[in-house]
Amino acid sequence: MKLPGLSRWLPQDHYSFVATSLLLVALALSSWFISRHWIELRIQNQLQELKLQSTQVAATTLEGLQQDRRQTGEIAQSLSSLSSLRLFLKNSRNSTALQADMDQFGSIFDLAGIWLLDRRGKVLAQSTASPSPPDFNRYTDGNRPLSRLIFDPEQQQARIYHATPVTKNGSVTLLICANATPVSLSAYRLELLVTDANGIIVLANNPDWLRHSLGKEPIVTTESELPPSPLPTRISPLHSEVLLLGSERQPVLLVSYASENEYYQVHALADAESIYRQTRDKDNLAAIITLAGTGSFWGGLLTILTLKRNRRHGLAISRANNELLRLNQQLKQQATTDALTQCPNRRAAEALMRYELANLQRYHHPFCIVMIDIDHFKHVNDQHGHDIGDKVLRHFAVTGRKAIRDTDVLARIGGEEFLLILPQTQHQQAMQLAQRLLDSIAQTPLYLADRTIGFTFSGGLTEATPEDDISQLLIRADQCLYQAKETGRCRICCDTALAVTSAAAG
Repeated sequence: MKLPGLSRWLPQDHYSFVATSLLLVALALSSWFISRHWIELRIQNQLQELKLQSTQVAATTLEGLQQDRRQTGEIAQSLSSLSSLRLFLKNSRNSTALQADMDQFGSIFDLAGIWLLDRRGKVLAQSTASPSPPDFNRYTDGNRPLSRLIFDPEQQQARIYHATPVTKNGSVTLLICANATPVSLSAYRLELLVTDANGIIVLANNPDWLRHSLGKEPIVTTESELPPSPLPTRISPLHSEVLLLGSERQPVLLVSYASENEYYQVHALADAESIYRQTRDKDNLAAIITLAGTGSFWGGLLTILTLKRNRRHGLAISRANNELLRLNQQLKQQATTDALTQCPNRRAAEALMRYELANLQRYHHPFCIVMIDIDHFKHVNDQHGHDIGDKVLRHFAVTGRKAIRDTDVLARIGGEEFLLILPQTQHQQAMQLAQRLLDSIAQTPLYLADRTIGFTFSGGLTEATPEDDISQLLIRADQCLYQAKETGRCRICCDTALAVTSAAAG
């Protein structure tokens, strides 16, 4: 029985039938391979994105832990160089001063414990708030300083133990304990954890993972210590880079970073559920695309055009991101730089002073500032015009930057007012540097085509103290600047009280 109208859609001979069948088979095969390739590219792009995000977060967390370790080492070095400690080593009866220093360090730096131990682990001295000393052999390595990241199960807290030998033969060791900074979730769909040298999780976003081990059997150091259970992980049979984590078989991507001496590792776990699902359903999705492509040639063409559009869209997004990054950097520079002199502006100067005040309060690093005002600048504007006045300001900025050190900062904070910030500098040295800048400006006039303009400045110098804030520091420098103007200009006046204190200390 023939269906009416159907025969016109069918091949009229065997050759046409075979040609049509071959065309449909070729179209089906091409659709199959193209769809699988497209799905694989999408999976690889998502995997690359998760790797990049995990790497950045793990590297940032590792840098934070290394900074904690370096700060702990610096604290231990400061303690080991105290004169009270040397007196105690000579005569153990001189323990009062050492006890006070240990208590003060423990209070200032929020330390969990400070112990002075002999070769056998016996406590020679300790801070008042220190608990019983830990197992001494776990934190020493002969005569070399050694740091360890250890989880304290009683306090449920990861701590950094740093041991520093204080005698040449290593007979006496200073051991300090500081709390490690908790890791923080810094990115979308990421979890962080840190394992110690034994593979035990000591820091984690998920508190249920603490005291477990990651991927291997942990090392048990004492017979009384119960071995932590390993966190179940296995490689996914669908994708070699995806791990199935825990009893729920959660798909994750693991990126690990080791510290410099490899006694702890930072791990970033990224949620790979989307990648795992696409890998699992890849064949089904490819079959659906193949059926759609076989049914219509335009369906296959539309797939190709979609791939090209996605690529162009990705390139456009990449260009837009690069342009946005460039504009953000430009805006940041404009927000912190004076447009006329290219010096840091007042906002940048105040940010630097806050940073130096923090260093002074924590590490006792001195620094000074000099408030500068160009002498008779209004007369320069009135006599030569504001354009010449702007050239004078730019000439002062260029000449001043050449006269100061690379670590010093010359910022413009007002019309003709500048601020010279001198890090790591005490009062006497700051006076010499300010005088050198004054001499350089006085000996370098501004040469123009039809005139020469010489000028000087007056300055007010003061040294910061741990009790200062930015306002107090600027007010004191401004008072010294007013004194310089009242006593004849072209000079540097300093805070008399600080000058007397510096002379007495010298």
